[in-house]
Amino acid sequence: MAVCALALAGCGSDTVFDEPEPQVYTAENDPALEKLETNVGYYYGDKGVDLTRIEFAYRAAGQYCIFPRTEARTQQLAQLSQQEGNQIQQIGYYFLVTGDRDLITDNDYVSDRYFVGYYENEPEFLMIGPGITVSVPDPKTKDKILKAYRGKLTESTNSEQGHVTWNGDYLYRFDCSLKTSEQVMNLADKLYRRDDVTWAEASMYMPIHLH
Repeated sequence: MAVCALALAGCGSDTVFDEPEPQVYTAENDPALEKLETNVGYYYGDKGVDLTRIEFAYRAAGQYCIFPRTEARTQQLAQLSQQEGNQIQQIGYYFLVTGDRDLITDNDYVSDRYFVGYYENEPEFLMIGPGITVSVPDPKTKDKILKAYRGKLTESTNSEQGHVTWNGDYLYRFDCSLKTSEQVMNLADKLYRRDDVTWAEASMYMPIHLH
C-alpha cells in the first residue's frame, strides 16, 4: 500500500505535463511538398531597372488544378465533385484534384499548385490560369502578338480590353490554348522580353488573408 500511495502522490493536480512542440516544417522536409525537376517562374518589375525573376522550386504533392475548357467538361467535373469520397473540389473557375493525374483529358488545362511559403505553419500555393495580360505602349502591338502566336493565343472577351494605365500603356488580356501552367509562364516570359512590350504576366490565383 505504501508503494501505491507514493505512486498516486506523484500524479496530483499540480503535476505539469509537457505538451509536444508542433512540427515546424520547411520545404525540404514537408511531406505535403515535392520538388520540381526544374524550377519554373516568371519575370516581375521594370526592364533595365528592377526586373526580377521569381521562381518556384516545389509544388503540392499529389495535387493539381484543372481548368476545364468546355462546358461539358465543367459539368462532368462538377458532378464528380459531388460524389461521396471523390477528392475533387470546385473552387470558382477551377477544380482542385487530390490524387494521380489519370483524370486529365484533352479538354483540360492543368496547373500545378506552386509552393510560395508558409502561413501559420501551413503551406500556401499559387496557381496559374490559362491567360496572359500584357502592357504595351502601342495598341497595334496586340495584333502583332496575336499574329505571332496564332493557335496559342486569342484575344479575351474581357470588357476592359485596351484599358489605358497611369503611364499611358494599354492593357490586353489573351486566353491561352496551351496545356500546362509551365507552358503559360514560359510564353508570358517570351512576351515580356519583346521590345514592344512593357511587361507580361500569366494569370495568377494567389493566397489572400483577410486578417
